[in-house]
Parts: sequence; structure tokens; C-alpha cells
Amino acid sequence: MNLDLGSYTDVPDFIFRITREIWEDRGIGSKLQKYYAPNILLRAATGFTGTNDGVTGQTLQTLHQFPDRQLVGEDVIWTGDDDGTFLSSHRLTSVMRHTGDGALGKAQGKIVRSRIIADCWVRDQVVVEEWLVRDQAAFANCLGIEPRAMAQEMTDCDIRSSRPVSFFIPAHDKPSHYQAVIQDDEAVATVVQGMQRIWQEKETQAIRDLYFAGAVLHAPGGQARYGHVDIDTFVLGYLASFPDVVLKIEAARVNRDPEQPVRVAVRWSLTGSHSGYGHFGEPTGAPVYVMAISHFNLTSNKVTADYMVTDEVSIWKQIQAHVASHAPAGSP
Repeated sequence: MNLDLGSYTDVPDFIFRITREIWEDRGIGSKLQKYYAPNILLRAATGFTGTNDGVTGQTLQTLHQFPDRQLVGEDVIWTGDDDGTFLSSHRLTSVMRHTGDGALGKAQGKIVRSRIIADCWVRDQVVVEEWLVRDQAAFANCLGIEPRAMAQEMTDCDIRSSRPVSFFIPAHDKPSHYQAVIQDDEAVATVVQGMQRIWQEKETQAIRDLYFAGAVLHAPGGQARYGHVDIDTFVLGYLASFPDVVLKIEAARVNRDPEQPVRVAVRWSLTGSHSGYGHFGEPTGAPVYVMAISHFNLTSNKVTADYMVTDEVSIWKQIQAHVASHAPAGSP
């Protein structure tokens, strides 16, 4: 494996530093032109973007609302390929103050903290494809707004502007050139098999087999769930809302580094219908796609920490768009 990283010492150094160059150092357009392909395929839970200009526009909108945004890098889990490309899974927490009006409403001056995980496929120091999930429910909670209400305002804004309601589903995607891999590894197998039992087979007993008794789940909404019962309650809220859900493991890889736990990154999705009472309220029958990325820390082949990122605001938008499209003509 021969990676060309130029002046960067390793893959985590590359990912952490280009993130800072773009955001905190305000490289924005010039750095995005340097580090992102012109026809990048960026799949975020909020929607699909197929151009570098689109990424630049979104970056400027975010900075208008949060000009002091800091991106605190937590971890990079990565693997390289023989052709010199690599896939990185970058976990970070965004810390910022809401001082500009925008998609999140009128500026409130409040501090917002939200976790993000981005999977980037990089060739010759250029990101050519990306999968990005932001915890927008944490945005809402920090601003004192229910995620459902934030989603409703965003949905209404899209409808008022005669735009399609924005979120990502596979039908919006373009073919990927990246060949996704589920690494052949004991820790990866433990996590993937546990996820299949929990999410596909709806066997929440598997939580006790996969997770250490004192494990913490860093859940969407900026919440933390502690121990088997607390994690079970969270999972049941999703499964009850989407009882027919189908799990797909998109990619999985592992890193083993000195003085660190075994770390596994999994990009995955849930596809189903909003047909039950659960975390997402009264059932509507809406088709729902949940884009998710998780980082697991394991010790003695048990998960001690799970950083799970989904975008519950975008999930609510799918539900609300379905309801709006089935509303009687002339209804408010």
C-alpha cells in the first residue's frame, strides 16, 4: 500500500488538518477546490450533492449561521487500498454559537454541540466520494427546539419555496466508484453479527451479548445511554416506529493501535415504513430511510462505547413530506 500524503504524516493527520484548513482557517472555496473533486459525490442525510460548488455553498451557509464553528476531531478510523486510495471515517464534534439567521431559524446566540461522522474516499489527496451524517437533533435540542418541530419548519420552508423537501434516500444517489468492503476481522464480525441480530432480527437480547455491562451509547440528539437496559430502551424506540425495518451494512473496517481500544467503523442503513408507535410518534405509513454511521470501541471483544450518528431531523422530514403529499387538497 503506497499512500501519497505529501506533507501530512499519516491519514488522521491529513483528515484533521484539511478539516481545519477549510473551516477554522477559512480556506473554504480555495481549499475545497484543492481537496474535493469537481464532481464529488457527497451523500449526506440532508441530501445529495454532486458538485464542488454545491459543497462550497453549503459550507458558506453553515458559517453564516455559526461563524465561530470549531470542529473538534475525536477519531479517524481508516483503511488503505493497493491502488493508493484510502477510506477514512472521521468522527468529530462541532462546537459553535448560533449568531446568524438561516435554515435553523432566527439566531439565538446559543452554544450548539453536535456530533458528525464523515466517511471519505480519497485519491491523491482529493476527496472523490463522501458519506456524511450530522446529528441535527442535537442542534435542535441545544437551541431549545423539538427535532420534530425543527423538521416541520424546514419542510414547510421547502414546500413554500416550491422545492422538493430535502433529505437523502438511495433513489437520489449516483453510482459509486468505491467498492465498499466489510473487513474480514474478528472484531468486525462481532459488531456486524450483533447489529444484524438487533436491527434485522429484532432480537434485543443481543445487546447483552454485544455490549459490556457498563457500556455507553452516544445516541442521536446528543444523548448518552448507559448500560444494557438504557440501550435496549433506545433501540426499541426505533424498532417500534419501524417494525418492518431492513438493515444493510454498507461498509465496516477496524483499526488496532497501541494504547487504544480496538475501534470499528460501520456505515449502515435502515429501510422500512413508519408503521408503529415509538420514538417517532404516531405512525403515518411513511417510507423511511435511515442513514447511519457508528464507531465502536471494543475491549475483550465487547463494545464499551458506541458513537452512533443518525440525523433524526432528516428522518422527521421524510415522515412529514409523506404526510404533506397525502393531505387532502386545500388542507392547511
